[in-house]
Amino acid sequence: MDSLAALIPAAGYSSRMGLFKPLLPLGDSLVIEKTISAFLTAGVKNIYVIIGHNAHLLKPVVERMGAKWIENTSYAQGMYSSVQAGTKILPRGTKAFFLLPADTPLVRAETIKKLIDLFKQDPAEVIFPVYSGQKGHPPLISSQLCPKILREEPAGGLKTLLNQAENIRLLNTGDEGILKDLDREEHYRQMLPPAAAGYPTSSECEQILRKHNLPEPVILHMQQVNKLAQRIALYLNSCGYRLHLALLQAACLLHDIAKGQKNHAEKGRQLLEALGYRDVAALVATHMNLPAGHTQVDEAMLLFLADKMIEGTEIVSLEEKKSKRKEAFAGNPAAQQAVEVRLQKALFWQQKVESIIGKPIMELAGESK
Repeated sequence: MDSLAALIPAAGYSSRMGLFKPLLPLGDSLVIEKTISAFLTAGVKNIYVIIGHNAHLLKPVVERMGAKWIENTSYAQGMYSSVQAGTKILPRGTKAFFLLPADTPLVRAETIKKLIDLFKQDPAEVIFPVYSGQKGHPPLISSQLCPKILREEPAGGLKTLLNQAENIRLLNTGDEGILKDLDREEHYRQMLPPAAAGYPTSSECEQILRKHNLPEPVILHMQQVNKLAQRIALYLNSCGYRLHLALLQAACLLHDIAKGQKNHAEKGRQLLEALGYRDVAALVATHMNLPAGHTQVDEAMLLFLADKMIEGTEIVSLEEKKSKRKEAFAGNPAAQQAVEVRLQKALFWQQKVESIIGKPIMELAGESK
């Protein structure tokens, strides 16, 4: 099927979601992997992922999947710029191309195959898959429309351009996935299996915190811990991990919910478990000190590490922090020993993570999420 191609725009900021969509886990894959896999299974060979924001994190994933990437340096201008960037590099001889945003990961390979079969019978300018009377993704677009696409973006964007094509065909399908995208965090949670969906979204975390009247410095600290933990997790997912970014976010944003109370990690666990968030509660319970024998690169470790590396709202050197804390507890050997154990453990995990991602964690603080 060398005469067909697939363009997968994945260059955006994921601003409405708040979590970087392409590297979110979904089942046993990442979102971007699932989107690419649909085309591979359908037999499409020329697959191009258009990247921009977090391009350096997506490149390794795309390459591992056997697809190609195209970097759109104008991605801040919006989706249409990515469509144009992809259209420009379509191989000579391409008769038509699919357009499937990376955040629409539930399209079945069988639907793509049916679109291909229909195009072979009737090479229309555009073929839309349709579910329950609604057009969805991915449209199969004839290369005859490339000159129009490469002009200035029309009013109404690509949707208007495609709907004004002279020759349009519709493929009715039972594939509801053609309509399901990851626009917001609640949409992602709906796509997850029940066992992975038991966490509050960021907006729900805000509501929980408002009810408990936490001081502003505590809230700001938790937000900074989340930013650092998310950044580390993105690098790890880029390296082949499947860390649950949304669960991690909830745990980071709530880990100090019982701050000021004796044994606040345990009190926080009890509070969150009572709200029905058992997985988040389990992470919060160990954010002060991972249990002995913890060996996994997982969400609990990332919360623990990020919490130790953020002092107030600033990232700090663990070596310096250890020295200062031991001085602060001079004359209290038990407290000094507790500090030594926790921070030495954090240093171990810092070095472990850095060996995986190939970059000092201190350098990640300046990167946007």
